[in-house]
Amino acid sequence: MEDTLLLPIRESTLVTALEPFRGFVLSAAIFAMHKSGLASELADGATLGELAGDGRRDVERLTAMLDYLRAAGLVTCDEGTFELTELARTYGAAGSWYEMMIGGYGMTFLALADHLDAGMPGAPRAGRYVGSGSCGISMHDSVPLVRRLLAWSGRQYRRLIDLGCGSGVYLTELCADYPGLLATGIEPDADAVAAARQWVSGQPTADRVTVEQAGALEWIAETPDKPDLAVLAFVIHEILGQHGEYGVKRLLLSLFDAAPGLDLVVVDVDLRSADLAAMAHPLARTYYNAYFLLHPFTDQRLMPREWWERLFADCGLTVAYSGTTDPATDSTGFEVGWLLRRC
Repeated sequence: MEDTLLLPIRESTLVTALEPFRGFVLSAAIFAMHKSGLASELADGATLGELAGDGRRDVERLTAMLDYLRAAGLVTCDEGTFELTELARTYGAAGSWYEMMIGGYGMTFLALADHLDAGMPGAPRAGRYVGSGSCGISMHDSVPLVRRLLAWSGRQYRRLIDLGCGSGVYLTELCADYPGLLATGIEPDADAVAAARQWVSGQPTADRVTVEQAGALEWIAETPDKPDLAVLAFVIHEILGQHGEYGVKRLLLSLFDAAPGLDLVVVDVDLRSADLAAMAHPLARTYYNAYFLLHPFTDQRLMPREWWERLFADCGLTVAYSGTTDPATDSTGFEVGWLLRRC
């Protein structure tokens, strides 16, 4: 092997071998373009001076960024005015995916080699971007799914808790659907709490929403106003990864002991990473393959749909309604929603 590595590499081989590297840097640049605000400034066109903002940005670094984006086909320059291309606008439509996977989990992917050994702690991640990116994605897939499940129930709700609320979009969106609803987001991560409060403060339903930095079980035990609706969106697999099956069952049983008439909506992802036919789906190749990879490295444990439904039954819960995402947005069928009630 060492002798082989010393042989000169042909350019055609090098071009093929470096294609993944191109994608890595391109993803990071797309995230940086949106995080820095460059994307919004470039949307309608701007000069180098306008983008530099009277010294706000380093001109040399900004120029390097613009040169890179032009060569990558994301920016044009016409008589000194820089503007996004249609390709860049297409990538921008998936801004929340880049926010979660690059801003939130970029450091996780870079740490894969360091966390393969048994006994190593979970790899790092940026909770703020994981939460805000995930909730941004949810506006496209899981929020419509939750709305559909609740519409099938036909009930009106007065008190909502969102356990692991991320940036808070379920809170504000469901308050918009139910005018009498009061909502509380429970989130242990301080950065995610800050993101949620910032999001909520700018929404029309802000006066009916609060966000608490707390553990779910502690909050449920202490609050006198028990919920009749709860949401666990992409959180139950994290509880499983960090507290095991016992921890999940304790949470579910505590929820329904506190509020026996509760409607609990759980949204999670069906673990099908070993199903090569399912993983051949275009969205599986571009997104879910990486999504499945990162979870064990961050102490999160995805499980197949059938496993979750057996666990729900073991807790004395029945699936009143279930469904997957709108195929127009995500036709993989990986993302599943359940509306659970006590038997």
